[in-house]
Amino acid sequence: AQHPGEIACIIAEASAGNMGTVAPDEGFNAALADVAHEDGALLILDEVMTGFRTSYKGWYGVDGVAADLVTFGKVVSGGLPAAAFGGRAEVMDYLAPEGPVYQAGTLSGNPVAMASGLKSLELADESLYERLQANADRLTGMISEALSAEGVAHHIQRASSMFSIRFAEGEGRNFADMQAAETFRFTPFFHALLDNGIYVAPSPFETWFVSDALNDADFELIEAALKPAAQAAAAARPAN
Repeated sequence: AQHPGEIACIIAEASAGNMGTVAPDEGFNAALADVAHEDGALLILDEVMTGFRTSYKGWYGVDGVAADLVTFGKVVSGGLPAAAFGGRAEVMDYLAPEGPVYQAGTLSGNPVAMASGLKSLELADESLYERLQANADRLTGMISEALSAEGVAHHIQRASSMFSIRFAEGEGRNFADMQAAETFRFTPFFHALLDNGIYVAPSPFETWFVSDALNDADFELIEAALKPAAQAAAAARPAN
């Protein structure tokens, strides 16, 4: 509103995963699209985390908001180095050789990475996402049970199968909420898990992802490691 006709685009994560997991409120992405389009700007949604992970159609499959451009990362290459973007045909037509905008990069099309990505996406049918949701439900349930048993205030932040732990009561809705949690509890929690053979994302502001490869034996190992981890979190004290 302060700079009419001067804003090229709005760029946002489709669902925030870099301050812990904070799913957008219902209607938030749609409002971003409306604000952008009313002023002739584009909406670009970063689906590096959510793309082909939160549903068969990425976050679009969750809230149905179609961005003008969407970015993807290693999910399109089975974990190998790669990046991609796509969008509406009328926007993509600006790219060479159809249009005047030239784009190239070292992550744009390595044949080994593309073969890996194609096979991964071929295997990612609808049933995969049901299993990922079930694994996320099972894992978050175990985490919450272990922390509750030790009296540790917490909230499991969820965005489809993505999640993180907020060490405070109630859901975090923004960065300030996530910063206000007792993040000092995460470091001993992390190291106790690591000491017991479980490696997780090493920051309270990183999102956790689940794998289809998890089996009952894996969950038993995780469950055993969670008890000392929850005890370490309960014993943690803030730095002076």
